[in-house]
Amino acid sequence: MDFLIIIAVTADVMFAAMACGTSGIRIPWPSRIAMAVISSGFLIISAAGKSILFDELPESTIRWIGFCALMLIGLMQIFGDRISLTLGKTKSKILAPVRTGAAVFLDHTAADQDHSKVLSIPEAIVLAIPVSIDSLIGGLGVATKGFALIPLLGIAFVWNFLAVWYGRWFGTKLPIPGERARSVFCGIVLMLLGCCKLL
Repeated sequence: MDFLIIIAVTADVMFAAMACGTSGIRIPWPSRIAMAVISSGFLIISAAGKSILFDELPESTIRWIGFCALMLIGLMQIFGDRISLTLGKTKSKILAPVRTGAAVFLDHTAADQDHSKVLSIPEAIVLAIPVSIDSLIGGLGVATKGFALIPLLGIAFVWNFLAVWYGRWFGTKLPIPGERARSVFCGIVLMLLGCCKLL
């Protein structure tokens, strides 16, 4: 189940890399590593935090927490474009980073801010953070605890790295589905995984 959660929350990272490939934006090795570190790191930090904070709770309660977390990010995926458009209309200077993240979420190629067609490490980080928010919440659905999270971190990092690598390659070969279709698909998968947490 935990591996399925890793696959599901990594989908956004893969689609972001596909968008870069479709637009001819190259992702060098250091930038791929940066994206993988952020996405896998968000997931494990969340899972470790849940393991520490909710360790004494009954198993049934922990299952409900995982269910609620996966349902929440599923809904965020489905309505993410509307949320991003709303955030993009804010005027406060304090929310400038949020507007940047919202813009990148709506158009992944916007991360290439200097239009160099090469994603630098800072640009990769700007791209990875908004598309990895679901990893941060999805970690609450992970059942693994304690030191067993260390190998899970390794698996999550490798999977995210491969998602960036092959996602970019697929983007150069295949037509990328629309943002709305991708979001709805990922949202439905995550909500189905949430339901499985209760079984």
